Amino acid sequence: MKFVVFVLMGLSGLLTYLVSKPGPAFEILTKNGGSFEVQEVRWGDRLEKYSANIMAPVCEEGICYNVHVIFNWNLIGEFINYQTQPYNPLTKLDHKPFTLADYAKLQRILTSHDLVFTGLSPEKLVVKAEETVDGYSGATVEAIRDEVIEGALYTCYTLWHIANGPVVDSIRRHTQRQLDKPMIAKIIGYNTSQAHYYLIEHMSEAQFAQNLTEILGLVKNGKGYFPKNAIEKIPEKLFGRQEMQDFLVQQYDSLSYYTQVAALNKLQQVPLKNELSTKLLTHISDRNSIQNQKIITLIIQNNDQDTLQRMIEHLIQSKIKISEANYQLLQKARVAGIEALEKI
Repeated sequence: MKFVVFVLMGLSGLLTYLVSKPGPAFEILTKNGGSFEVQEVRWGDRLEKYSANIMAPVCEEGICYNVHVIFNWNLIGEFINYQTQPYNPLTKLDHKPFTLADYAKLQRILTSHDLVFTGLSPEKLVVKAEETVDGYSGATVEAIRDEVIEGALYTCYTLWHIANGPVVDSIRRHTQRQLDKPMIAKIIGYNTSQAHYYLIEHMSEAQFAQNLTEILGLVKNGKGYFPKNAIEKIPEKLFGRQEMQDFLVQQYDSLSYYTQVAALNKLQQVPLKNELSTKLLTHISDRNSIQNQKIITLIIQNNDQDTLQRMIEHLIQSKIKISEANYQLLQKARVAGIEALEKI
């Protein structure tokens, strides 16, 4: 029996070490003059998430009461979930306890960002007596009735603004100061556009270099404008890397036009590998004058005579016009056969 107790005590100590809250990371001031402390939650020595013990005063129709919940956010400030204490459940205005459906709806509310009621001022949430036909005071505005929990309008409103307010930016800044490779991998694993945008906006040049493979994976699989924005954020000197140019050789065809142009802009000051020059040559066509001129400029600046001659032959055969600026660059490079371009 003593042995079992000893083992259980040891396991308890281990769990305390593995999942720990070492103390407040920072404090957040609320609009009503209150505040709450946000703590780091760690697994061993790794930051896993953030947590806060919230005691929020809520006033509704002249009645005020405290709402006690624990909030959790991930490393980029996205709200994860909340918890209540069994002895301190959430209640509605009429003192009725939340139902299981109410708790589930509150979770959906706190993780939603397209709700009408969250953008209204508190006084706009209810209809004043003189605005109603029957004179009923405090009726929830019809447009938001389905968005909130009946009898807990201001609880929903107050908690949403705590969960998605200034704490989000504070978490993001706090995470950025500790950002390292394991944390970057964890944030990538969230697999959301918000997480991926957070990384390209907050990583240092050294962190881009250390995680280039992972970032290029996000570019390859990214949707919408993310691939273009990511390419624009990757430091220019990394475009000289073999890994970067190999990626462009393999993926250039599948990138959007605007992502291709962003990549061409970043290649202006770095030497091109032969494989990439050859790939870019295939994209010089009679239908893409802007991209044509950027690729032609790159190949001229790279000053590889074999590639230059192949480009001239391609331009002549396809009867593709070039800009005056690029023609002057070719003259300076003394490339044989440029006179034939004047006839195109």
